[in-house]
Amino acid sequence: MKSLIVAALILFGCFSFNAHAQTYKINKQKYDYKMYMPQPGDPNNPAVMGLASFFIPGLGQMLSGETGRGLAFLGGSIALSGITVAGALMSYDEVTTYNQFGSFTEYETNPTGVAIMLTGLAATIALDVWAIVDAVRVAKVNNMYIQDLRGNLSSVKVELNPFIDTHNYLGQANTSAGLSLKVTF
Repeated sequence: MKSLIVAALILFGCFSFNAHAQTYKINKQKYDYKMYMPQPGDPNNPAVMGLASFFIPGLGQMLSGETGRGLAFLGGSIALSGITVAGALMSYDEVTTYNQFGSFTEYETNPTGVAIMLTGLAATIALDVWAIVDAVRVAKVNNMYIQDLRGNLSSVKVELNPFIDTHNYLGQANTSAGLSLKVTF
């Protein structure tokens, strides 16, 4: 059941996108995540995206519209977890000893397996923390882009209206037609 939920979340992350946002790679060149100020209507809540990446590495990026980035974090986490498990399986060697009373089996630790397991575990934890921090940054930067886009669209208003004017000057009626342009900032 758990794997079904994870698969559904990944598929949801792959097919959900933010129609307004460019890619994070472009947005981070213009916007500094440290300058982020939350506003009503922001589509990506940084805390929720960080929490999503805490439970499933890369999910926060996927929900923020960065599917490829999120899948890279998820794949890396799965690969490093596999290395950790492989190291754990290699960490004990089965040794059968024969003596005058018969045979018995004992387990000895394999230092290479322990080293691989601990290295994989440390790398997995480091990647998971990086995924959480990155998800928060992606959400903030993409929100800043959308705020800027929303601000630019609402701050300038242009109206173009036709007009017809008839005026009487020295007993002569003159008619003029044209366009009026009104720009509001």
